[in-house]
Amino acid sequence: MKKRHIKLTITIFSMLLGLATFAQGPLGGGRGGSQGGGPPKGEKPDASEILKLLDTNNDDKIDKEEASKDKRGKISEDFDSIDANEDGFIDLEELEASLDSSKPKKVSVKKLLKEVDQDEDGQLNELEVAAKDKRDLMDNFSEIDVNEDSQLDAEELKAFYSKTDKKKRKNKD
Repeated sequence: MKKRHIKLTITIFSMLLGLATFAQGPLGGGRGGSQGGGPPKGEKPDASEILKLLDTNNDDKIDKEEASKDKRGKISEDFDSIDANEDGFIDLEELEASLDSSKPKKVSVKKLLKEVDQDEDGQLNELEVAAKDKRDLMDNFSEIDVNEDSQLDAEELKAFYSKTDKKKRKNKD
């Protein structure tokens, strides 16, 4: 029993040492191009490489525990915003979208309501929007509020962000 415990401890230590070594980057501080496995300085990391590195259980997605092992902490810190479909996992498509700054980021109305709706009535009033400093909503409140009830509901928000996404896509082309 003790041998098994020692073997397991050594295995875990080896894995942690390997992760720590990889997180430090290539020897010599990473100078001299792309040697060392990471992207060249100034280039974005490849989503499939990140997925391969963090997906320790090989299920082709990153859960919160796996994300917490990201030494830079960025994936863990931004987990909820990267997890666009809110299934508790980050898949390759979500990771690629988060790394691609040319694509407009989709706003999740569900997440927005959860974050801003302080009285939890499923609608946003001007006070709630101002309290969370949501500039896009503050600047367009009356335009978004098509039924003029001084509240923004999920349908009004979806319509607004759908229109906004189309404008962003046009401007990118």
